Amino acid sequence: MRRRIALLLAVFFTATLHASAWAQDTNAAATKNPLRIAVIGASASAGFGCVMREKRSDGDYALGFRLIDMVRLACPELEIVSTDMSSGFFFLAPVRNGSTAAARAVDFKPDCVIALDFLFWYCYGDDSPTGGRISNEAERLEKLELGLKELEKFEVPVLVGDLPDMSPAVGKMLSAAQMPAKDTLAKANARFAAWAKGRANIRVLPLADMQRQLMEDRALEIRGVRLESTKQAPLLQRDELHPAPHGMAGLACAVAAEMKDALVDAGSPAGRSPAGKTPAAKPPAVTDDCTPEPNSTIERASAALKPSGARPKPAAAPEGTQKPTAPSTQFSASTQFSTSTQFSASTQFSATR
Repeated sequence: MRRRIALLLAVFFTATLHASAWAQDTNAAATKNPLRIAVIGASASAGFGCVMREKRSDGDYALGFRLIDMVRLACPELEIVSTDMSSGFFFLAPVRNGSTAAARAVDFKPDCVIALDFLFWYCYGDDSPTGGRISNEAERLEKLELGLKELEKFEVPVLVGDLPDMSPAVGKMLSAAQMPAKDTLAKANARFAAWAKGRANIRVLPLADMQRQLMEDRALEIRGVRLESTKQAPLLQRDELHPAPHGMAGLACAVAAEMKDALVDAGSPAGRSPAGKTPAAKPPAVTDDCTPEPNSTIERASAALKPSGARPKPAAAPEGTQKPTAPSTQFSASTQFSTSTQFSASTQFSATR
């Protein structure tokens, strides 16, 4: 219970940091034919704890990044309109929350769906398919079927991750009761692979292989580019569960590259039908100019950081310099003090992870 309360507080504070930095984009982009992307998933996609920080000569800089933010930075050439239903609260009720997110994504009529960690809590967690406490490992596989059923609602390309072994996070962010047995995890991935194989619109993102490589080599190989995990630039956060900014950049490049391939194969958003079906022409927005590369993505993320915290004090005036006279402290009756804190109306806080 204490771990869950602490996690909820951490999710809330992470969400408030994101709220002032990146507004959810549901407005039409400048181009006539923007790429419509729906994001559904849990805390990794929602950018839980993914805050890039830098100390510069003029002070501290920081910014939080969700997965879709990094996808935009990985392919700045693309005009993207997105709706993001991923959330750090997904784990509280994955069956209900996953169904709600999928339904809203269908209503958005996307050209592509990013569901990187959508299936995670359909196998992990301590809840049964009916919402009570899980009583045996077989119920995890039953719950997974419910997640697969939600993904079957889409006919457009869906980029979905398989199930990684996150056992190093047990005792940190995960409890032992939330961790599937190794045999269950193997069965779940086998079932997912068989399900995906018969569906042309499903593009599998190999999270299991990425996590294995990360644990063995402390590195990730993303489309021929090797990202090393270092103390200064780790790929995972300390909780051993969520991607750090450099890891998020790598994941975003894998997602963006797969998305580009999927959309070129599937066709154009120009003739979308009301049902969200993808027609058979090449998308004008997806061009060969979009070449996702992790290091370039990290550089763009760094350039997007905003000032945070205290600023450096100005240098002291040389001795003998006359100090300026302080202005009188008078307040006009017309001076107004606003105490309202504004958040973008597009930022959503839902009871999902």
